[in-house]
Amino acid sequence: MTELADYVDRDPELGGDEKETTITMCGQDKRFSVFSAKPTVVKSLFDHDHFELTWARVLAGGESDHVDSRDALPPQEGSIVAVQGTMPVGVLTVKSKPRADNNQSSIVNSETIDSSVFE
Repeated sequence: MTELADYVDRDPELGGDEKETTITMCGQDKRFSVFSAKPTVVKSLFDHDHFELTWARVLAGGESDHVDSRDALPPQEGSIVAVQGTMPVGVLTVKSKPRADNNQSSIVNSETIDSSVFE
């Protein structure tokens, strides 16, 4: 895991059923948008070579702040509780056979992928 994973924590304002992960893409898009407030997924996204952060939600001292650049992370204080970013459509797969486990934390695989397939 990357150093940023050390700053990821659960959002105390959200219950377990409110910590969602969404994937969105339209038409001819070459990239899809991914949002997650689930700590295990956020950590995996930070560890993925092709995840480009759009924004992160940071909680510090009871205040919420949106950080619009990965360069502004890690936060000087507080925890990263949600992220939104983009990834190439080529990293997304819906398999015909299920994984060995049914955990949401396993949906992001950080294996190295040859970037030339996205061109």
